[in-house]
Amino acid sequence: MENTIKIEIYIFLTSIYGGLIAGLVYDIYRINRNYFKPNKIATLIEDFLFWIGISIIFFYMLNKNNLVQLRLYVFIGFFLGGIIYLKILSKFLSPILLKIFDGIIYIFKCIKELIVLPFKTLRRFSKPWTQKFKRLKRIPKEALSEMKRYKKIFLKKK
Repeated sequence: MENTIKIEIYIFLTSIYGGLIAGLVYDIYRINRNYFKPNKIATLIEDFLFWIGISIIFFYMLNKNNLVQLRLYVFIGFFLGGIIYLKILSKFLSPILLKIFDGIIYIFKCIKELIVLPFKTLRRFSKPWTQKFKRLKRIPKEALSEMKRYKKIFLKKK
């Protein structure tokens, strides 16, 4: 009897743990939406993927701990864990997650600059040559237009 109560308490605590993980995933999702501001279609897709992720977390916890036996205290623990995270832990972890996202975005910007820098340098050094090439490219067009103009003049003369 005492052993089964310990197992039930363990299952309840792990469902709280699953709710905490779900709250963390929601916090990451919320920060992601704040940074990228997706349109309606992307929001629908992201919401769908978010709920699939939460479902996977929920059923993984159920499968890992009590062989997918749905009990009321499992749902209560899962929602309690989510509420604990959102009301208490989110206040402390959200600024940390924001700094992590800022760092990741800064790293991507630096990588982008490193990739684009050789092309910018090449463009800056090749600019005089491209201008000369553009002028050379214009010569046949101008010659054709002048030939057409002179053709009209010569054909009008008798």
